[in-house]
Amino acid sequence: MRKILLASTILLVMAGTAAARDIVVAQSSDLRSSNPGVNRDGNTDNVILHIVEGLVGYANNGEVKPLLAKTVDMSADGLTYTFKLRDGVKFHNGKVLSADDVVWSWNRYMDPKTKWTCINDFNGSGVVHVTGIKAVDALTVEMVLEKPSAVFLGLMSRPECGYTGIISKDSVAADGTFVAPIGTGPFKWDEWKKAEYIHLTKFADYVSPANDGKPDGAVGSKRPLVDGIKFMVIPDASTVKAGLESGVLDTAEISPDLIPEFKASDKVQLIIARNNGKNLFYIQTRDPVLGKPGVRRAMAQALDLDELVAAASNGTGEANGSMVPTDSVYFSETQKKRLPYDLEAAKKELAEAGYKGEPITIIANKRGNVPSFPAAVMAQAMMQQVGLNVQIEVLDYATQVDRRRSGNYQVISQSVTPRLDPALAYSFYVGDKDKNASLMWDNPKAIELRNAAYAEIDPEKRQAIFDQFHTLMLEDMPGIFLYDMVDVWGATKKLKGQPVWQSNARLWEVSLDD
Repeated sequence: MRKILLASTILLVMAGTAAARDIVVAQSSDLRSSNPGVNRDGNTDNVILHIVEGLVGYANNGEVKPLLAKTVDMSADGLTYTFKLRDGVKFHNGKVLSADDVVWSWNRYMDPKTKWTCINDFNGSGVVHVTGIKAVDALTVEMVLEKPSAVFLGLMSRPECGYTGIISKDSVAADGTFVAPIGTGPFKWDEWKKAEYIHLTKFADYVSPANDGKPDGAVGSKRPLVDGIKFMVIPDASTVKAGLESGVLDTAEISPDLIPEFKASDKVQLIIARNNGKNLFYIQTRDPVLGKPGVRRAMAQALDLDELVAAASNGTGEANGSMVPTDSVYFSETQKKRLPYDLEAAKKELAEAGYKGEPITIIANKRGNVPSFPAAVMAQAMMQQVGLNVQIEVLDYATQVDRRRSGNYQVISQSVTPRLDPALAYSFYVGDKDKNASLMWDNPKAIELRNAAYAEIDPEKRQAIFDQFHTLMLEDMPGIFLYDMVDVWGATKKLKGQPVWQSNARLWEVSLDD
């Protein structure tokens, strides 16, 4: 009863405070910080996306394209990047963006006192070392790398980095204290009532980068078509559902088990959008049983992947056995290949590997917005058909994450958030497990290919690297990739446009009918 009363109270407050032409969207937790890329999480990145912009950003297909930059030129040796800024871009305080603002923002990010999440990606600790930055003229910025990198621009475009958003110097007080983000995005910072809501207002002077009139990741048409956005903090799924049905909420992520109900509803619409995240089974390749590639291949061959994905995704997903997402520019014919569903071949692999019925445990969680548990149940039934002794252990999500990070598992049914460049996705799975127990695959050849993908700039050569990587993965099968993640959202039928991209609310080019 208390939960119902609380939900009703929240909805009444929302109904009383929503502006007439604001889009009201629910998110499961409060903003951690308004400081881009500092003390962040997914919900924080979601808000910041609307406020700031970087020199470059991701398109829908995973390509990195100019954003605040009009053009990006790379020297023949791959070491010097020249960014020509778009003329006349304004910050939310009316000041015009200049090369000096870009240099100031970058130097602020790279100052350890800022505590930028991504500092180690660019200071030489990781795969990129930016050794210099300077303003060549009022609209030209030059950045120099220690060595060529194919992922430099992609790293800058990541949500975790606050999109490396360029902010006005007025965002910071005279003593260096961060005040509020003054960016160049289609919406500007207005109010944060902690634990209740974050409100942004339309930036009337916003001008999109060159585009074809359609939204495209972070770089296409980005017109703000409503007066503002109110991000409501609503952790309770039943309250979100009630808010959508009552019309108090305009859009929100919903549990996939609501798909049939929302499809049939005359009050709300269902929005389904594929993203670049992954649903997969991690396999511990150092386990005494699963250390044999033949056992891992048998597990994959025992899965009718199309049937498993259809069931686990409530009919919204499409099987993809590659680390490269289906919508990526690098998803080639080679990437479409997967081990065939073949029960006899699986039994033969097990016999040749000397498998004697040893128990294999799949760890799963029961969070409603991911297929961890239903995918594990389906896999258990399918794998048992070939003689694999599969059990399921259900853990809370935090404990599951701890087990993965420590390497204390045999198989984990896991979902991994979007990483738009394949090389950056590889970095989440591939590497030295002695140094990082959370990694899945430490085959030396896989590490060599990952490193080559970091460095190789030519797209055709990168494609060849990604295809070699996928072929090797099918041989070694360090994990079983099931399908790309799917965003399932509900919205009022008054809402027009696509309000979700890569698990984020993306509320430019979105409008509400009167």
